[in-house]
Amino acid sequence: MITEIQVRKILQREFPEMNCGGETLSNPNNVYKTIACFVDFTRQLIDKGNINSVKRCLKLAERMLDDGNNTVKNAIENVYVYSLGIVIDLSVPTTNKLKKIFNGSLKKEYYRQVSASGV
Repeated sequence: MITEIQVRKILQREFPEMNCGGETLSNPNNVYKTIACFVDFTRQLIDKGNINSVKRCLKLAERMLDDGNNTVKNAIENVYVYSLGIVIDLSVPTTNKLKKIFNGSLKKEYYRQVSASGV
């Protein structure tokens, strides 16, 4: 099971180039802020068209969703999936590529959120 403390360590190991406001994963005690930083990093990769790295991000987020404790799962569901689902739906130049790699439990969670909101 992945804990809140492990999230930051995993992200630093997998994506050492990720930083938030000039500081690498600032506020390490708040998993929601750490995941928000992960969202920003993933969005930057989407904007650059770096689909292979986006795929790595999505796989890692899915692993956290599947294997995380309740707090980690909530952070992925409420911050990562919610934020990136909208970006993926609205990202016209890369929409088809992104939709193909935004799958599994992340996609299922996004559809659950969309259905619950009545959109």
